[in-house]
Amino acid sequence: MTEPGSRPRETVPLPVVTGISLVFRILIGLWLAWSVGIAMAAPELPLLCTGVAVVVASITLWRPLWGLALTAVIVPTGALFAGPPIRASELFAWAFLAAWLLSLWRPLATSPWPRLVSLPAWLFGTALLGSWLAFTVAGAPGIPWMAMPQFLFQSIPSDHLIYSSPEAETWTLLQSLTGLGLFVAAMGIARSHTGSLRTMAATIGIAVTTLAATTPLVILWHWSNEQYAAWFIQRFTQHGERFSLPMADVNAAGSLYVIAFAIGAAYLVSRPTERGRWAASLCLLVPALWLAGSRSAYLGVAGAVSLIAIVRAGWAARLPVLLCAAVLAAGLSLAVSMESASFGQGDIRQSASLRSQFLQTSARMFATSPLFGVGIGHYFDRSAEFMTPTLRELYGNENAHNYFAQEFSELGVAGGLPFLWLVVAASWVGWLRLRESPDDAATLALTAGTTGYLLTCLTGHPLLVPEAALPFWIVLGAVAATARIAHRSPLGIRVVCVAGCVLIAAGVGRAAMASQRAVEIPPDSGFHGVENDDGDTFRWMTRHSVTYIPDGTGFLRLQLRAQTRPMMRPMIIETSIAGRVVDRTEVRPGAWITIDVPARPTGTPFRRVDFRANQMWTQEVRLGQRIALRPVSVMAREIAWMPLR
Repeated sequence: MTEPGSRPRETVPLPVVTGISLVFRILIGLWLAWSVGIAMAAPELPLLCTGVAVVVASITLWRPLWGLALTAVIVPTGALFAGPPIRASELFAWAFLAAWLLSLWRPLATSPWPRLVSLPAWLFGTALLGSWLAFTVAGAPGIPWMAMPQFLFQSIPSDHLIYSSPEAETWTLLQSLTGLGLFVAAMGIARSHTGSLRTMAATIGIAVTTLAATTPLVILWHWSNEQYAAWFIQRFTQHGERFSLPMADVNAAGSLYVIAFAIGAAYLVSRPTERGRWAASLCLLVPALWLAGSRSAYLGVAGAVSLIAIVRAGWAARLPVLLCAAVLAAGLSLAVSMESASFGQGDIRQSASLRSQFLQTSARMFATSPLFGVGIGHYFDRSAEFMTPTLRELYGNENAHNYFAQEFSELGVAGGLPFLWLVVAASWVGWLRLRESPDDAATLALTAGTTGYLLTCLTGHPLLVPEAALPFWIVLGAVAATARIAHRSPLGIRVVCVAGCVLIAAGVGRAAMASQRAVEIPPDSGFHGVENDDGDTFRWMTRHSVTYIPDGTGFLRLQLRAQTRPMMRPMIIETSIAGRVVDRTEVRPGAWITIDVPARPTGTPFRRVDFRANQMWTQEVRLGQRIALRPVSVMAREIAWMPLR
């Protein structure tokens, strides 16, 4: 059987699975399973998270489609299971991916991967990994070549799911590759199971709508605790306070609501017998969209509804064009009317001015390194260098408010073009499927949802929030699964892929050569400013801090003290010199301890020293006109090199 309105699947012989691909499948699956196991063994992980991860993996081993559907339902609620720095959404995604990859008794897909979308996905993943390698290797002066593999292995902490990687490039890489993995998994599973698109559309639509419906209920509950005081409800009706239950980023929540709204609207017009159910779901989404207050979401809804109208009215009719313009105008008018007094919103003119300044910031950043970008995950840290004075005063540091601009700024042409190619190609195959089968409600719902979501990326960055990003990648993969199979890639496409790989490899090689040729000692990193407490002068260390020492025989002297606060495990500081672990010491709270770490010469001009703590906390600090959180682990009073002559 095939889905209503769908074309028969092509009967193409499956390619023989090579030994290399099987080895990679096993290694990646084992690494994901090992990481999930470490997280489940940590005392900081709530028992409920452990149980859900086990359920997700078990169902995936039994029925991959059901495991994928459960993952799509559960990842938007990750923040409700555990707060930061625990990455609950990624924990559930990794549990699914590990089980999917390690199900060696079944192929990952029962038909070949469509090259139109698999090639850009592979190239984009290569660009992500290449940018991370280039940035990490460039930041490793003083590390001999022989110690570089161990240094790179240490750069991805084993407890990332519990305390999150401290380096922006690492957590961004892992989150992005997780989304890309879900995209590939959704594409493979959807091509292997009849009716999978209907399953994905229904489960995601119902799950996100249910989550959105609880948002006003939570506000009503808090209002009742305040004895239904008028001032409480005026925070939302008059003062423009914004709120969403699933995640703190209300704009990202709005982008997620767009997918659910598109699914509801598509089924509303495609299934006359179920209109009451889907009309009710749209009514439940409207209050949540209003409370999120995201103008990007209004634009996304307008775009999704316009696509649905065009498909349902007929491709050649003029009426859909007029309807599209009317819906877009209505959406933009609604956005104009949403003038909020909350910080960062303002009226539409102020919002447009800030967005234009963010585009200027992105353009300046891109111009400094158009080929390779400033490095994956480093837009936020570098943004203050390129901001206008107005943005710098308001934000201090901030993301691009345009995810496409952020990708080009961070990854350059080498990564920005593959990302653009991937999302455009995946959306395009959905459009092609709709032209052949306009009555296919599931394809219409998911294609409209991805289109609306991508429109929100033009003025926001929902793909930086895992609770909003991971469901999108699943939906995009399901849409991409409708692509026809190409037996051979056009020569031009293969040339572009080879050229992209060569460019990425050149970027990594350039960074490696620059690192090995460094002769000047770089400044310390991972330390906050000097502070004074009861006469003690010290600096807070982050979870990963770096300093440098001259080459030669001697020892490194550390004076450290842990915070006086409850801990679920001992505070351990691991010290690596020139890429090799040389010491692990427990740092107790309340008293300073002195640690002497011996070091041998390496023949390099200097040696890099890495301090890694096994846990951290956050402190509030002011960033521009906002309150931000900074990571802290232990206090360092002295870090000195003691040579032996």
